[in-house]
Amino acid sequence: MKRIGPGLMALTLAAAAIYVDRAYAADMAPAPGYYPPPAAYRPALYDWTGIYFGGHVGGGMGTDTFTVTQPQAPAFLNVGTTTDVNPVGVVGGAQLGVNYEFAPWVVGIEGSFTSSALTGSTSTATLPTAVLVTSERATSNPQWLAAATGRFGYAANTLLFYVKGGAAWMHAEYTQDIVAAGVVTATQALNNTRTGFIAGAGLEYGMTENFSAKLEYDFYDFGTANYVYGLVGPAMPVSIKSDVQVLTVGLNYRLNWTGGWH
Repeated sequence: MKRIGPGLMALTLAAAAIYVDRAYAADMAPAPGYYPPPAAYRPALYDWTGIYFGGHVGGGMGTDTFTVTQPQAPAFLNVGTTTDVNPVGVVGGAQLGVNYEFAPWVVGIEGSFTSSALTGSTSTATLPTAVLVTSERATSNPQWLAAATGRFGYAANTLLFYVKGGAAWMHAEYTQDIVAAGVVTATQALNNTRTGFIAGAGLEYGMTENFSAKLEYDFYDFGTANYVYGLVGPAMPVSIKSDVQVLTVGLNYRLNWTGGWH
């Protein structure tokens, strides 16, 4: 029987070692993945923090209730008689504000100025005279609206749902005319800047890092004001209860800064 030579022995041992190494490697658990954890791939959140400014345009409608508060001449309206006027028209203006985001919540303050083309009038028949049947025509024309508000919202990335509220001002022109046989026989002209409050809600969409578009509804309430003077002709004392509703679309440009919490 021949003896196994040293060369053949070495070759046999090398082959066995390779086989064992491959079998051991096959039984080992796979190496850790080379991919970072999924959290590293989370999309960046839209940041609403920053100072913004922009413009808005839309439509509005007012409700003005004129109520006679003192006795008038026999041809005029009785005390307690009311006349409702609903001026309608286009509105437009500008806004300036600042947001700070505590994701997903957004808080801020905003100031706005809105020019108004709202106008409307209503006539109410007065007591008949011996000769003519007359009417009293009430006209309302809000000139502008202004507001200083706080805002609070919920941000769903590029969508911001918000509510707002605060102080409001309105400059309005009111006119009362006595009309007999189609001719104005007396006029009372009233001009006043009134103070009230505003409450609103809106939706804003972040189109780019700096630009956003919004849709907003606002309700302005100015309570009741009493008027006696500011007239041409006989006095027609009256109180006027006023509110205005507006629906606008707008565009904002925001100057971002680091600091919002995400």
